[in-house]
Amino acid sequence: MKRDIARKTVPMIELISVHHRLKYCSFDLLYPNNDNGPNGLNGTLFNTELVDGRINQAINFTGQTSYFQAYGFYQIGYGVIQSKPFSVSLWINPSVYIPCTIVQMASTLRSQYCRNLIGFLPTENSTSQIIIEGSNYTSILSPEVILNTWTHISLTYSIINGLRLYIDGIYFDSTGTFPFEASGSIIYLQIGFSRWFISYSIPNAGYRGLVDEVYVHSRELTQSEINILANP
Repeated sequence: MKRDIARKTVPMIELISVHHRLKYCSFDLLYPNNDNGPNGLNGTLFNTELVDGRINQAINFTGQTSYFQAYGFYQIGYGVIQSKPFSVSLWINPSVYIPCTIVQMASTLRSQYCRNLIGFLPTENSTSQIIIEGSNYTSILSPEVILNTWTHISLTYSIINGLRLYIDGIYFDSTGTFPFEASGSIIYLQIGFSRWFISYSIPNAGYRGLVDEVYVHSRELTQSEINILANP
């Protein structure tokens, strides 16, 4: 006699997030600063508040010294080994147009390897555009962002492709190949602005707005994978 075996369908977004995932922070747990994944890279929230998000709950950042910080990232920019692939994806919803930093990385909290990765720059129309920046100050500028509107950002890196920027799941631009500097240390990842970091173009100022669904992977995500993250 045959037995029917029930098969659970696993959403594609879960399959993507598990494979080489360093961290996933939904901000929906009982302790919203905790890691949703198996690595336990729990963080700390400073001067933030929990609000309605793109999916369930999000974090509202209010400017200077308003940030989320987590430790334990060995394979992102300025990590243990030079030029290892990585990806950072998140939803943002800015409340004001101000030049600022959104994502920072540091090998220690008092180190030369404290760099801004994602931020905003002003435009000629008094709005803001996304900027991503790698070592040697290699950067990409995006189109204007819209206030009080959710925008999905994905940044990927590999030695072959350099930095690639995706907006709302759609590929926008890349830097081309370049080596990503390493510190030889485990890295802190910070969302929002904690203090002055080294940066050629990204302003050292506090982000004001919402952030939700932060994913960090130790590989270069593909276009199709990013499209799934941007369309949950």
